[in-house]
Amino acid sequence: MTDATRDRGLATSASLLVIFVGFVLALGSLYSVTANTGERVAEAGDEQRDRHEAVALTGVNVTAATWDSTNDDLTVRITNTGETTLSVPAADTVVDGTYVGIEDYERVTVAGHDSDLWRPGEQLVLEDEDTVATFAGPPTRVKFVTEVGVADTRGVA
Repeated sequence: MTDATRDRGLATSASLLVIFVGFVLALGSLYSVTANTGERVAEAGDEQRDRHEAVALTGVNVTAATWDSTNDDLTVRITNTGETTLSVPAADTVVDGTYVGIEDYERVTVAGHDSDLWRPGEQLVLEDEDTVATFAGPPTRVKFVTEVGVADTRGVA
């Protein structure tokens, strides 16, 4: 056996060893990426199911929306018709296409009391004295939206 033949055999073995080590490292990386992706997909599916359940269990009904033109007062009464306790500060209203946040109302009461939690069957009353009064005319429509996007709309009487 010549020296050239021996060197070629060693070079072939070393090349195969480098390729094998690279293959093992690539498989290790591929496994990590696949495992992390699978975990994220499963978490996203769980979050989506939770959101769908929250929407299905949430219901609101704007029972009355009245405008007192003498005092420029808007009063909105909403009943929690769902099975979920809702967060009052997380809700929003739209009056004639203009966003009016819950914090813009002068009085916000749940079942006659100040509360951030709004339980099923309870009525939320929103009273505004100045924000809506700055509109061009009396309000005609109110939309109430919960934190999960469930909404109801009523004309203002």
